[in-house]
Amino acid sequence: MFRLTTFKLNRDILINGLAAIFLLLSIPAVSLAQPQEVAASNVQNCQFVDIVEGSSGYGKKPEWQSLAKYSALTQAEKLGASHVVWERFTSIGAFNGTATGKAYNCHS
Repeated sequence: MFRLTTFKLNRDILINGLAAIFLLLSIPAVSLAQPQEVAASNVQNCQFVDIVEGSSGYGKKPEWQSLAKYSALTQAEKLGASHVVWERFTSIGAFNGTATGKAYNCHS
């Protein structure tokens, strides 16, 4: 009886540990290191990286601005930028559009 209980406890600990590891590995790195959205006055001493543009994609998306921003922030992160200053949001119809910004690296 004792061996069966010990085996069950060890199995439960193993399953819970594997589930925790899986959850940690499934968190996208972008969400941990995404550039900050700031005003132009906050990047005066930073190095300009590039212009970034994100799209909301296709389909009816009432929240197209946040999707377009996320796309542009992902692009900025891949370029090594730490900050983004938004320049414009361009709607394409009622439910889609693009976000354009300037990416900066403010880490010295």
